Amino acid sequence: MMEFFDWKCAYSGEYLGGNSLQRSIDHIVPLDKGGINEVWNCVPMIKNYNSGKCNKEMLDWYTQQPFFNEDRLGKIYE
Repeated sequence: MMEFFDWKCAYSGEYLGGNSLQRSIDHIVPLDKGGINEVWNCVPMIKNYNSGKCNKEMLDWYTQQPFFNEDRLGKIYE
């Protein structure tokens, strides 16, 4: 997963490789909304962004962020 996203946050594109304390794994479909722990449902994410996203629907949350990017969204769906 980290290699697929070039060690960057799937949403913002910020580099995550150097500091494991700042990164987390986001579930595209939140676990409490039926998502599962499978690689197709997980993306690397900045920990602070993940705290803000919480269990919100990914697309609703992501399109409201100042770092929203159509190319990164396509890669997430890929």
